[in-house]
Amino acid sequence: FFLFGSIYAIVAIALWVWMFQTGQPNALAVPALWWHVHEMLFGFSMAIVVGFVLTAVQNWTGINGTKHYTLLVLFGLWLAPRILLWTPVPLWLTSSIEAVFLLFVAYEVGIRVYRAKGWRNLFFVPLFL
Repeated sequence: FFLFGSIYAIVAIALWVWMFQTGQPNALAVPALWWHVHEMLFGFSMAIVVGFVLTAVQNWTGINGTKHYTLLVLFGLWLAPRILLWTPVPLWLTSSIEAVFLLFVAYEVGIRVYRAKGWRNLFFVPLFL
């Protein structure tokens, strides 16, 4: 998540600058300013936070973290809304996928904290809800 969040930040900023410098019509499903704010919060920042929490929960609990296909599904759930905002897909679908991503992250963190009985780290779960 760290790598792709960082790459996405560079791509998103480049797209943002391009939209304003070229005066091209907005190809987004939402206003450009809304997209910029949303993507910096949910695209870049959330990828970095999720990367940190999924890595840290292993140290907090001593339980192996999210791996393989589960991590790939999480990545797909993060990436899909980034792409779908550039398509005519209804916003409710894009938002729903983003919500499922956050719920899945909350589950992945919560189940490990619960199994390890590391209650002091449980406060991260509601942050994703």
